[in-house]
Amino acid sequence: MAVERSTTSLIGTSISLIVLGFVVEKFELFLHILAVNLSGKKHPEIPQLVHIDFYNYLGIGIVSAGIIMALYTYRYYTRWIRHLEEGRIDTDKAIYFWLALFVALIGLLLLISMIVL
Repeated sequence: MAVERSTTSLIGTSISLIVLGFVVEKFELFLHILAVNLSGKKHPEIPQLVHIDFYNYLGIGIVSAGIIMALYTYRYYTRWIRHLEEGRIDTDKAIYFWLALFVALIGLLLLISMIVL
């Protein structure tokens, strides 16, 4: 049961990463549409839009990481089932290390972008 809870948690985290990536990637588009509607001009000069490529690539990277994590979760689950059937226990702490490192990197990039950009 613990393996199933861990797998469900990892799938939930994958979904969260995919949604976060989508939001990061589309947020600049939202700002652009909002600025156009408020100003009435066709293409207003918006300082935030200068860095739109950064957010596009960051969003695509986060969504890609969510997809990779979802695929890895299936491997994680099948490997654990095989280990349980064989009667041995083998922990895989690498996924949690890489996930924590990736989330910290995303947070750092977003923090830097809020300060600098």
